[in-house]
Amino acid sequence: MSTSAPLPPYVDHGAGLVAVAWVEASLGLLVLGARLYTRTRIVRKVGWDDWTMIFATILAIVVSAVVTMEVRYGVGKHAAHIPPPDLIKAVEWIWISAPFSTMSACFGKISIALLILRMINRNKTYTIFLWTLIVLLFIINLLLTIITFAQCTPVTWLWDQLNPAAGYVGSCWDPNIQKNYGYFQGAFSAVSDLVLALFPILIIKDLKIEARLKLALCVVMGLGIIATVAAAVKTVQLKNLSTPDFTYNAIDLVYWYMTENWIIVIAACIPTLGPLYFILTGQRTAESFAASPSGRRSGGSSAKRLLGGWKLRSPIVRSHSTDVSHGSDGSSKFSRMEKGLNTGSTDSQTSTSWQSTSILRTTEVTVNGQDLPIHHP
Repeated sequence: MSTSAPLPPYVDHGAGLVAVAWVEASLGLLVLGARLYTRTRIVRKVGWDDWTMIFATILAIVVSAVVTMEVRYGVGKHAAHIPPPDLIKAVEWIWISAPFSTMSACFGKISIALLILRMINRNKTYTIFLWTLIVLLFIINLLLTIITFAQCTPVTWLWDQLNPAAGYVGSCWDPNIQKNYGYFQGAFSAVSDLVLALFPILIIKDLKIEARLKLALCVVMGLGIIATVAAAVKTVQLKNLSTPDFTYNAIDLVYWYMTENWIIVIAACIPTLGPLYFILTGQRTAESFAASPSGRRSGGSSAKRLLGGWKLRSPIVRSHSTDVSHGSDGSSKFSRMEKGLNTGSTDSQTSTSWQSTSILRTTEVTVNGQDLPIHHP
């Protein structure tokens, strides 16, 4: 006498998947909106890193929408509780989500690399390394997308092989090809997340800013480490797609590939919000950023390009301004200033200055005596 295996208990994690999908999407869109406002209305300069991040976000939104469709057809439940037609549709939507998730993470990382390229100042080694990483990211992730949909002929056989009424028989490659390449891509994805999270430290450590601010920037730029964890967990969870109860066992995989996409978006946008932070806290005005080198197409130091207005430790001086300082020994000091920020004073002198942007050169002349003619070149 044969007996069938008992059904697993009815469990539905679909609502949780949908909630996470759209909460993460809302947070990501909020931070991206703040980034675009900062770049278009405050700094007034939009770069390729912004455009690639917009594209990555669009793809991530598509992933959230596709996950919603997956849940509609049963993802989050045990396969035994899903009607066969719905199970086939669930598999179809899982495959459809794959390229959008892969390329969203890819373009998000490319955006981060392009942002870092804007920080560095003619460093050939760093530039070559980052462009090599960008090319590898694009090729490796694009190949995964191609392999995913090229492994079966026709492509609909990816999900129709579960459909007894399909009316045709397709063919597929050895499934180990796609699986092994998926593991390779996942490992590379985790490593690239870690590299992009730690790479800015090489730049930040050389900036002449307060140690407290330097630490804060390292933490902000290092948020991508969370994406490293997400990519690693996602790679480990890939094996669950090949189990009979994949609609239930793949729950963690879905959570983590959504989280990786949105963590990349959020981690890449937060470092660009420096100008908005200073305006909201009343430390600077929008006009001061619009007039600064970081708001023009060229010019400005790597620190300004990185920080978008974070304060440097040493105050500096304004373009075409002249400071008159009286020393304690009775001498007068006249300084011709070109393109700077603002001056300070020392214990032995007081100075009058104006405020502006970045420093190029200071020519300083000290004159001893009184009532001597003053000439500015």
